Amino acid sequence: MSFDHLNDTNITNQSEKEHVNEFYDYQIRNMYDKEKYINPHDIAGQPGLVTSQAVELEKKKVQFRMANEIYLRKHPELSVMLSIFLFRVLEEKPDDVLMYAGKFFDQEHLEQVILIQKKHYLENGNATA
Repeated sequence: MSFDHLNDTNITNQSEKEHVNEFYDYQIRNMYDKEKYINPHDIAGQPGLVTSQAVELEKKKVQFRMANEIYLRKHPELSVMLSIFLFRVLEEKPDDVLMYAGKFFDQEHLEQVILIQKKHYLENGNATA
């Protein structure tokens, strides 16, 4: 049996369209291993991740962690900047840390501020860089 007519975009007969749709639905329903691709456990009617998705998600997490680690190692100044930011947050205890962070990292002369505060926080024995 030839399935060339499935690729024909000029299908005009309604029953033929229904046949094509039924065949497509049948193929989709039966082409995957249900054990691997259907999660029988759901919460509140929402299906969870299937095994293959969970595996793929874990791979992506590892890739992101590795990329972040490589970036941070190439830019040691970020470690100093974050350390100073954390010292300032712990000292000043702002009510809105997110707004405080925005103001801190958006300073016009952030580089000079970091150099000055690096001496105060990290080079006077308060912490190790």
